[in-house]
Amino acid sequence: MLNRLFFFLLISILSLEASWDEYKTRFFNENGRIIDKQNENVTHSEAIGYSMYLALKNQDMKSFTKIYRWYRKNLIKNSCGLISWKWGKNKNGKWQVIDHNNATDGDLWIAYDNLLAYEMTKNERYKKEAVTLIKNIKKNLLIKNKKKIYLLPACYGYEKKESFEINLSYYLFFIFDKFFEIDHDKIWQRLKRDGIDLLFKARFTPLELHANWIKINKKDEKISLSKNNLFGYDAIRIPLNILMSDIQNKDLLLHAYKKYIDGMKKMQLVFGVADLKKGMFSIYNYTYAYLAVYNQIDNYFYQQFSFSKELQELKRRRIDDYYSYSIYLISITP
Repeated sequence: MLNRLFFFLLISILSLEASWDEYKTRFFNENGRIIDKQNENVTHSEAIGYSMYLALKNQDMKSFTKIYRWYRKNLIKNSCGLISWKWGKNKNGKWQVIDHNNATDGDLWIAYDNLLAYEMTKNERYKKEAVTLIKNIKKNLLIKNKKKIYLLPACYGYEKKESFEINLSYYLFFIFDKFFEIDHDKIWQRLKRDGIDLLFKARFTPLELHANWIKINKKDEKISLSKNNLFGYDAIRIPLNILMSDIQNKDLLLHAYKKYIDGMKKMQLVFGVADLKKGMFSIYNYTYAYLAVYNQIDNYFYQQFSFSKELQELKRRRIDDYYSYSIYLISITP
C-alpha cells in the first residue's frame, strides 16, 4: 500500500512539468541576473533569494555563484545594511538600483541561502554575508510592541507613530529557525512564536483567510486590513510558508485554506483573489502560483494534486510569469 502511494505521489509530482533548467532558460541572463519579464525586466531581491535557493537545491553551484556575484555587485546595500529591493532602468535609460529600500523577504531568503551555501562549501564568505544580514535584519526590522516581537516589511516607510504595517507572507518560520541556530538569540524563537499567534488572529470575514497587508495599532494591538482588502499575490505564500515549517499546529493554521480548496473541488472551479472586506472571491483572478500552493495544501490533507491539469495549462499560457514559476518550483522542491 505504501509503495503504491509513493508511486502515485512521485508520478503526480513529475507530471507537473516544471524544471530548474527551464527556469534558468526563461529568467537568467548570462551574468546571473534574474529577470522579471512581466514587470519591465526588473530584478527584485526576492528573485535573488528564490533563485539561489533553487540553485542550491538542484546542486547547481555554478548558477548559485553567478547569482551571488551579480547581487553583490549590483544590489547596493542601503543605510540599514540591507539589500536594495529593486534594480532596473531609470528615467534616463540607465540600468541601476531604482529603489534603495529593502524588502524583508528578500533579505531573509538571501541570508538563508548564504547559510546553506556555507554548509555545503565551508566557504567563509557566505557565512560572513549571512551573519551580517542577520545582524542588520535583527537591528532594523524587528520591533517590540506590548512585549511581542514583530517583523517590519522594510527598513523605511512601514512604522508610524500610532501603528505599523505587516506583510505576513514575509514570516518565513523555517528561516527564523535557521537564524537561531547561527545567531543563538532567542529573539528568533520569540518572533516565530509571536508570528504564529498573529496568523491565528489576523484572519478576516467568514472565509478566515489572511490578507496581503495588515495594520496593527500600537496602543491596543487591534489588527485591521491595510493597503488593500485582498487575499492575493502576497498572501498566497502564507500557507506555503506554513507547510515548509515545522510548526506543530499546521492543521489549525491551514484549516481555512482546506475549506477554500474543498469549495473549489465541490464546485469544480478555481478560486483566486478574495476580497476580505466583503467576503467575496474571484474565479478568474489567479495565477499558477495559486494553483501550485493549492496543490500542496491538497496533498497535505488528502494526498492528492487536484489542480495539476489547470496548473499545467496555465503555465503553458503564461510561461514567462517569473513569480509563479518561482513559487511553483519552491513548492515542489524537497
